[in-house]
Amino acid sequence: MKKAITLALAAASAVALTACGSSGSSGTNGLSAGSSASSGGGNTIAGKLIFGGPPELKTRADGLPGLQQTYGVTFSSYKSLDAGGPLTINALTSGQIDAGDIFTTDPSIQANGFVVLQDPKNLYTAQNVLPLINKAKATPGVTATLKAVSDKLDTPTLTSLDAKVITDKKDPAQVAKDWLGQQGLDKTGTAAAGVSLKVGSANFQENVLLADIYAAALQAQGADVTTRLNIGSREAYIPGLKDGSIDLLPEYSGVLLQYFDPKATAVSSADVFAALQKATPAPLTVLDQSAAQDADAIVVTKATAAKYHLTSIADLAKNG
Repeated sequence: MKKAITLALAAASAVALTACGSSGSSGTNGLSAGSSASSGGGNTIAGKLIFGGPPELKTRADGLPGLQQTYGVTFSSYKSLDAGGPLTINALTSGQIDAGDIFTTDPSIQANGFVVLQDPKNLYTAQNVLPLINKAKATPGVTATLKAVSDKLDTPTLTSLDAKVITDKKDPAQVAKDWLGQQGLDKTGTAAAGVSLKVGSANFQENVLLADIYAAALQAQGADVTTRLNIGSREAYIPGLKDGSIDLLPEYSGVLLQYFDPKATAVSSADVFAALQKATPAPLTVLDQSAAQDADAIVVTKATAAKYHLTSIADLAKNG
């Protein structure tokens, strides 16, 4: 069903850094040589810490600008790594960074005993998983097929599926097929017959898995499906969705809304989805969202949390 799906797991670290579009070359410690330093956080706790995550977090509304504006948090420096992937996890566990941007469904959080800092001011909004698709491909059959997937997908389920791929190192395409079979969504049908779809994914394992789920479900309903996985960040794949080189991609409601409308203020799941439907530009549209959410989070080790008495992002702005 897939073309070159296993490359995401075969060379995760190298692929993640390259696909993220980092401008710097990787040094021997696995960190980007193009990592940027902030202006420093003065005498605050954050001012003593190195933060790591995807390159786009340097400019995203819920990234470094949002941390400064919402919480008054400025880290000593920022390391451009990957989107919650192995580079960020490894840098955090090895002490090369002190805090990292990791997705809340990542099993590495529990496996490593990481501490997720609370977000009392809602910097990170609702992040429901949903399909972003070119309107021309959103036929009634395709829409119904993807809705059936979204109706079965919730956060515990997504976390469990992530663990099979990330922790157990299973092939995401096979994990996708197995889950669809368990849900009765792999039965042969004709709802999407006659439709040709190019399904893409961002460059992290969960998004590859979700793309596999979408692709396999649509294939079962008669669609002609090809895949283009591990494309990179939104800056890389949104143009592809607009020009038709990609037709469909799994997305996350809150961060997608901020990408299309940096001034958006919606926070709740329903409000974010309503605003996103209006903000999504032609020729794209979003389909029904799932109950599954996977948000960005600022994560530290237990040792760092204990040393600086950290339980909340707001704690990072305290005098160090």
